[in-house]
Amino acid sequence: MKKQLHFILLLLLFPFGIATAQQSKKVSGEISNTNGEALQGVSISLKSNSAPLSASEKNGTYEVQAREGDVLVFSLVGYTTTERTVTTQNEVNVTMTGDYTDLEEVIVVGYGTQKKGNLTGSVSVIESGQLERRPNLSTSTALQGLAPGVTVTSQTGSPGGDAGQIRIRGISSFGGSDSSPLVMIDGVAGSIDNIDYNLIENITVLKDAASAAIYGSRAANGVILITTKRGKDKMSVDYRGYTGFQHPTAIPEVTDGFTYMRVFNEASVNDGNSILYSEEDIEAFRRSYEADPDNFDWQEAILQGSGFTQNHFIGLAANTGILRVAPSFSYATQKGVIENTGFTRYTLRNNMDITPSEKFNIKLDMSVVNRDRLQIASEGTIWNYLGRMPTIIPIRRNGLWSEGWVSNNPVAFIEEGGNRKTNNLEFYGNLSLNYTPVPWLNLVGTIAPRYETRNSHIFTKRVETYNDDGSPAGAANTTTELEESARRYFYGNYFFTSTAEKRFADHDFKLMAGVSRESYNDRYLMGYRRDYMYDTYEVLDAGANNETQRNGGSIQEWLLVSAFGRFNYSFKDRYLFEANIRYDGSSRFTGKNQWATFPSFSAGWRISEESFMEPLRNQINQLKFRGSWGKLGNQNIGSSYYPFASELAVGSISMGGNIYPLISQNDMANPALRWEATTMTGVGLDAALFNKFSFTFDWYSKTTDGILMKLYTSQLTGLNDAFQNAGKVSNKGWEVSARYDNKFGEFSLGAGFNLSDVKNKILDMRDATDGTFLRQQQGYAINSIYGYIADGYYQSQEEIDNGPTQFGTLQPGDIRYKDIGGAFDDAGNPIGDGRLNDDDKTIIGSTIPRYTYGFNLDLGYKGFKFSTFLQGVGKVDGYLNSHYVIPTVNVSSIKPWQLDYWTPDNPNAILPRLSIASTNNPQNSTFWMRSAAYLRVKNVQLGYEIPKNLLSNLKIGGAYIYLNGQNLFTRTNFYEGYDPEINYNAAANDGVALGGGNFYPQVKVYTFGIDLKF
Repeated sequence: MKKQLHFILLLLLFPFGIATAQQSKKVSGEISNTNGEALQGVSISLKSNSAPLSASEKNGTYEVQAREGDVLVFSLVGYTTTERTVTTQNEVNVTMTGDYTDLEEVIVVGYGTQKKGNLTGSVSVIESGQLERRPNLSTSTALQGLAPGVTVTSQTGSPGGDAGQIRIRGISSFGGSDSSPLVMIDGVAGSIDNIDYNLIENITVLKDAASAAIYGSRAANGVILITTKRGKDKMSVDYRGYTGFQHPTAIPEVTDGFTYMRVFNEASVNDGNSILYSEEDIEAFRRSYEADPDNFDWQEAILQGSGFTQNHFIGLAANTGILRVAPSFSYATQKGVIENTGFTRYTLRNNMDITPSEKFNIKLDMSVVNRDRLQIASEGTIWNYLGRMPTIIPIRRNGLWSEGWVSNNPVAFIEEGGNRKTNNLEFYGNLSLNYTPVPWLNLVGTIAPRYETRNSHIFTKRVETYNDDGSPAGAANTTTELEESARRYFYGNYFFTSTAEKRFADHDFKLMAGVSRESYNDRYLMGYRRDYMYDTYEVLDAGANNETQRNGGSIQEWLLVSAFGRFNYSFKDRYLFEANIRYDGSSRFTGKNQWATFPSFSAGWRISEESFMEPLRNQINQLKFRGSWGKLGNQNIGSSYYPFASELAVGSISMGGNIYPLISQNDMANPALRWEATTMTGVGLDAALFNKFSFTFDWYSKTTDGILMKLYTSQLTGLNDAFQNAGKVSNKGWEVSARYDNKFGEFSLGAGFNLSDVKNKILDMRDATDGTFLRQQQGYAINSIYGYIADGYYQSQEEIDNGPTQFGTLQPGDIRYKDIGGAFDDAGNPIGDGRLNDDDKTIIGSTIPRYTYGFNLDLGYKGFKFSTFLQGVGKVDGYLNSHYVIPTVNVSSIKPWQLDYWTPDNPNAILPRLSIASTNNPQNSTFWMRSAAYLRVKNVQLGYEIPKNLLSNLKIGGAYIYLNGQNLFTRTNFYEGYDPEINYNAAANDGVALGGGNFYPQVKVYTFGIDLKF
C-alpha cells in the first residue's frame, strides 16, 4: 500500500516538476467580429492539443500561456475558426468572420473528432448551455425534447429515481433485450446519470449506422458521447448553485366520505344487494368527521414532505503552461414530497492535462461519486393508497393507528414502517497517453477502470393497527425483517488508436485504426433475517437465528475484444466519403457466433461549395446532401450474461427423511445463439440560409433481426423451451429540426424546434405471440395494448338479449364489446359468433410515441435573458385500470370525475353504471385506454447578468441570477390526477407496465439560482 501511495504522489507531483523547466509566456489580446463588436466565449486552444486553454470575456479580452511558435486556434459557434502563430509579440488581436453554418465547429465522434461541415452521418449535438441551470439531478431526464429522434420517458420524480428511459429512433428489440443506447463519457462506457450536468461540455448523439458503427456490437440502439469540461488557460473559479422546492404535477383528487357512502350504496343496490351504509352509519361518520376533519384527510397527511432541493457546484481551472487542471466538487440533495424520503449526491472530479512537449500529451482524469437514496420500505403501497384509501376511514383511532384498508395504513408506514436505503459509490479513472511523432500521425493509448459498489438495506417493520375499542386490528407486514445486499462492479476499459491525416492538393485523407478490450465483473452477496425483538436495531445479527434466515451470492462477467477502423476522404471539402468497420468478439456467445463484423458506409455532397452556387452564397450558406448504410449489433440480449447456456439450478431434495443437495437442468440450451443485428439506411439534408436560419432533415429505415424468443419445442425433453434468434423488428421514420438566431441592436432572438416520427412494427415472430395485455404480435408495434373493442353501453335489456354473451350478469349501463371472433364475410369484415372470449381481443393501442417534439425560445435584452422550452409526444396510448379509474372497484375512494356514471337519466355518461361485483366492465378494452399524448411546459427561466462595474470592488468577475420553473404545465387527455408518462416503468421487462398508478408522481420544480465567476 505504501508503494502505491508513493507512486500516486509521484504521479501527481511530476507535472509540477517538469512545468518549471518549460519556457512559456503570457499572450493576451482582444477578439472581435468584422463589425468591431467584442466576442465573448471564444474558445482558445493549441493546434497541437484541441483541449481548450481559455475563453474570451464579455469585453472580448483573453489571456493564455503559450510558447513562441505555438499555433493558437480561436473558435466560436457561428464564426469561422481562426489560427494565429505566437511570435515574439505578447499581444495577439483577432478579428473573426461570421459563419452561421458552423462548418468549422469540431464535433466529437467515435474515437475522434470531425468538422461539422464534413459529417456524413446523422448526429445531434447538445451544448452545455441547454442543460445548465435546469434542476435535473438525472442528466437523462434533461435530454427530453432536445434532439430529434431521441425519445426520453420518465415515469416518476422520485428523489434519486427520476432517471429517464432513452430510446433513439424507436425500439429495436423485446423480450428482455436491452434497447438503451451506449453511453460513452470521455471515450469510456458509463452511466449518463452518474455525471453532474455542470461537468458536461457537450453531448453528441450518434443516431445512424454511419456514425455509430465504429462501436459495433454495442451500438444497435444508438450512441451518446459525453465530453466533460477541461481546464482553461486562465485561472478561474466558478460557482453555480440553486435552491428550490418540488410539488407533484398531478395528484388524484378524491371526494369526501359522504359522497363515498352514497356512491357505494347505489352500487350495492345496482348489484341487487341492500345498502352498505345506513342513516345511522352516515350520522356516526358525520360526528367523527366534524370533530376532526384532518383525521380523514389522507392525502394531506401523506404529502408532508418539504420537497426542498438544492445543488451547489464549485470548479477551479488553472494552468502552469504545461499542466492544466480542472478540479471540481458538487453537492446535491432532494427531499421527497413525503417524509423520510430523499437523495444526496457528492461528486469530486479532476480533469488534468499534462503537455510536456508539442508531441506528447497526458490526460489523467479521476472522479468519485457517492449517491445515497432514502425511501419508505413499502413506498409502492403509499402511492397505491394515495388516491384509493376510503375517505370514511380515519388515520388514527383514539391516538392509535387505524386499520386503514386491510391493515395498510400509509401514514403509519411513512412514520414507522421502516426504510429502504441504497448507497452507490463509484470510482472512475482515465489515463490517456497521446503521442504525435509527426504532424500527420497521432497515437493514443488509454486505460480507464471504473469500480462501483451498491449496498442496499431494506428494513420492513411490523406496524400494528387498531380498532375503535383499542383492540389490535392486525398488521400488513406480519414480521419485522431486514434484507441486506451488496454488489461490486468492475469495468475494465483499455484501447489504443492511431490516426493518420494527410492532405494532397485538394484531397484530404484520414485513417483511424484501433483495438480495445472491455471487461465486466459483477459480484453479489445478500443476507436476510426476520422476527426482530428490537425493531430499532437494524443489523442482521439482531434477527432470529432460525430456519427463516437465508443468504445468497453470485458472480457474473463478460469480455468484449474488438478491432476497428475508419477511413475518411474529402475532395475540396465538397465530396465526402466515410467507411467504418468493427470486428467484435464477445464472451456472451460461443463457437463461430462469438465473432461478428459490423461495417458502414456514408457519403455527402456539399452542393453549396460548387462553383455554380457562388452567386447564392450569401443566401444559401450551406447545403449538404448525405446518405448512409450500415450494420450494427447488440450483445445485450436476454436477461443472462450467458444466453447460449442453460444455467444449472442448485437446491435440495428430501428423501427418506434426509436432505440431499440437488443440481438440475431446467432450461434447454442453444449454443447457436448469435448477436442481434441491426441494418440501417438513411438519407439527410443540412441547410443554412441567410446567415440566420439552419435546417436539418433525416429519413431512415432500421431493421433488427435475430431477436431472442422462446419458440415451442417438444415437451418430451422435460426442459423449458430454449431461446432462439427468431424475431425481426422494423423502425422507419423521419426527423426535422430548425433554428433561427438574430440580433436587433441590443435585443437578441433565438427560436428552434425539432420533430420526429417513428413507425415501429414487428415483422416476424414465427407466428408466435407473447403477452395477454402488453402484447408482442407480428404486424404490430412492440409493447402494443391488447384487449376488447368497446362499443358504447347497453341502454336496455332488449339490447342485452340481442347481443352476444359477455361476462357475468349484464344490466343496462354495462359496457358493450364488439363481437369479432367469428368468420369473415367476402369484404373481410368480421362476423360475430355470438359470444365474447379471447378470440375477440385484438391490438387496440400502442405505447410507443409516434411523434416526439420540442420547441425553445430564447430572448435577450442587455443583461436580461428569458428562455422557455416546451416538449411533448403525439399519437401514443396509455392505460390505467382497477381502482385507479374504475369507481367502486376494490373499495376505492371516489374521484370527482367518477361521479359522471351511467343512469337511466344520464345515458351518455363517461363511465358505466356503478357496480361492485361486475366482471364485465373491468375487462381490458379500449374503454379504459386513453391518449397519453401531451404538451409540457418543460422549463421557463428568467435571469439577469449583473453589470461588471457593480462587481469590481467585490473581486467578482461575473454574476448571473435567475428564477427557474420546470414541468410547470401539462396539457393532455390522459386521466385526471395521473401523469401521461406513468406507464413507462424502467424496472419492467420491456420498460412498460400497464394498468397501475402506484408510483411517485412527476414534480414541478421552482428554483432560484446564482452563477458566480472569480
